[in-house]
Amino acid sequence: MFNRNNRGRKMKKIFQWEEYLNWKKMTKKQKLNFKRACLFPLLVYVVYVFLNQYSFAIFLLLVLYFLIRFKNRNKLDR
Repeated sequence: MFNRNNRGRKMKKIFQWEEYLNWKKMTKKQKLNFKRACLFPLLVYVVYVFLNQYSFAIFLLLVLYFLIRFKNRNKLDR
């Protein structure tokens, strides 16, 4: 079930909180990944606020688009 032959191989670290605490020893790639991970909740919040504010308008635009598309499709079939 488990591959026990490769005990010496390096595993990719997912949770690196111990390494993130020592900023000076981090590589540039680790610093960039940490910055992205910290900014991701901010991006999610901005998208949430945008969708919360304009969801009704987006919904109306989609409904109008599909209604016009449906009407034009029936005109072309005649």
